[in-house]
Amino acid sequence: MSSLYVVRGALRRQGPPQSCHRIFSRSNFFSRPARGGPTSLLPSTPARTRFAPSPTGYVHIGSLRTALFNYLLARATGGQFLVRVEDTDQKRLVPDAEEKLFEDLKWAGLSWDEGPDIGGPYGPYKQSERLQSYKEHANQLLKDGRAYRCFCTPEELDTMKKLALDESRDPVYNKTCSHISAEDAARRAANGQEHCIRFKCDSVAPLVQDLVYGTYKSPVPLDDFIIIKRDGFPTYHFANVVDDHLMKITHVIRGAEWLVSTPRHVALYNAFGWESPQFAHVGLLVDQKKQKLSKRFGSFNLSSWKEQGILPIALLNYVLLLGWSPSRDSKEKSEIMDMNDMIQKASYTLQFHLRFTKGDVTVNSKNEFLQKAHMRKSLSESSNTESVLASILPSLLNSIRKCEENRVSQDDSTPHKDLGVRIGQLVRCAHSTESPSGTSSTASSPVSQIYLNALFDLDGKSFTSPMDFLKRNVYHLWEIPEQQYRVRLQEQQALLNNIVVRESSGEEVQQYSQKVSELAATLLESLQGISEENWTEQNIKSTIGPFIKSIGYVSDEKPFQAWGWKFLRWVVSASAAGPALILSMVFLGKGETLARVSQACQVAQSIEA
Repeated sequence: MSSLYVVRGALRRQGPPQSCHRIFSRSNFFSRPARGGPTSLLPSTPARTRFAPSPTGYVHIGSLRTALFNYLLARATGGQFLVRVEDTDQKRLVPDAEEKLFEDLKWAGLSWDEGPDIGGPYGPYKQSERLQSYKEHANQLLKDGRAYRCFCTPEELDTMKKLALDESRDPVYNKTCSHISAEDAARRAANGQEHCIRFKCDSVAPLVQDLVYGTYKSPVPLDDFIIIKRDGFPTYHFANVVDDHLMKITHVIRGAEWLVSTPRHVALYNAFGWESPQFAHVGLLVDQKKQKLSKRFGSFNLSSWKEQGILPIALLNYVLLLGWSPSRDSKEKSEIMDMNDMIQKASYTLQFHLRFTKGDVTVNSKNEFLQKAHMRKSLSESSNTESVLASILPSLLNSIRKCEENRVSQDDSTPHKDLGVRIGQLVRCAHSTESPSGTSSTASSPVSQIYLNALFDLDGKSFTSPMDFLKRNVYHLWEIPEQQYRVRLQEQQALLNNIVVRESSGEEVQQYSQKVSELAATLLESLQGISEENWTEQNIKSTIGPFIKSIGYVSDEKPFQAWGWKFLRWVVSASAAGPALILSMVFLGKGETLARVSQACQVAQSIEA
């Protein structure tokens, strides 16, 4: 039968012909760019938009970005935002992807007006439950002569494709089955002969009006593409057109990779006599190597971002700014936006526009800046504190658990492979009922949640990710090994013989040489005089503040160089960077603080000896 094939048309099952791949070269679309005008601004009537993922993988930031754009357009116009599951690719379905889809969208803070889980007037919202509708619409095209049954086997099509590629031609279908009479084709189908249904394309592809790329013209003739597969399920191209029409979708915002397929969709709309929705194709997100993000590439999946402890609003803010920015006419220039800000910037008064960046958009590290900004903003609003903690604590507890497992399994004489410093056991007050934490740890949580809440109150505004937070607050959670004290003090060996304490007597200022062990002993004696109930920032500061300020060292350049606060940081945290020292001492409590001062004193004595 292969002799019947002369490759002229467009044979393709799901993807664009190879020539399209060559032409679709990073936003080179043979189109006229949209140059503003009313078609690029917010519509004056309520928009119905949809997010229609396929559960063949998990939601990543590219798909979240598309969902957000559709969500904001609907909310800004007083319209509706739909979620529709496009599960027609049955062979590639991931078992838990659909469940994760809803979980991830809700975690991100997006809500929908209609969807598989809540229903709606145009349901069902799952394509596998709409097969009868696709069958009826395919039969309508068969009846109108705009489609035909194709009985070519996959093996025959593969042979044709290989022959075309060997001859450096596009692998296109020659329309052989289009010459089978409708009666004969119906008889063969009724007899159970496997087949698909192809759409009969015109010789000239229709133009596409896109809100981002302007007028787009297909660089190649359209093929007679498949609309119903051999398994009875519709292809993406057919199902999404039928569904968008029946669900009254007015705007379709999706990735630019679908622009080359949109002439097919417009051809279907024209064949049915339906009005097309307005299309806006947004630039693809690519990594630093200019590779397209994949649903199956873990580092960009929402789950990985959740594990990093990112705030949902920070992630939404981040993806919003990938390929879009507020209108120049907006009075508010800040890029830090909560959901209300996003919707407001998407309002007509601020001229929300669909003029997205053309071409690929490289992901950047701006998420770190936005995370810090939103963390500060959220923690400054007392009403948001609980929701922030609820979002952060699971990932933080998981990171602590992993660090503890690694600590137990490795040599105490070497730095912790995750934290970069030597650590001892968890501090007693992190899980003991004798401490202000008030609750004991469990097998699943080595540190009490109340203790972590207090730590978050102390230094939450510095949070960017769980591991970075643990590195910054390592000795608020783990004890300081003697060797860590020793190493950090010996790093300052050059000045240890030049330590002085400065005292004022009237107008005279005198300096006395001191050993570090003597400084620690004096500090310990002073702190012991503060009672448990008076262990507050103000009392600690007034008790030891003058003494700490009097500590310094002499050098050839300066007769007195302040060193007291560095000394105190060595005592409290083995010189590790972190939040304010006095507040850290309050957080650790009197017992843990005195234990550290005593240990530091002993280490200094052994070095001096």
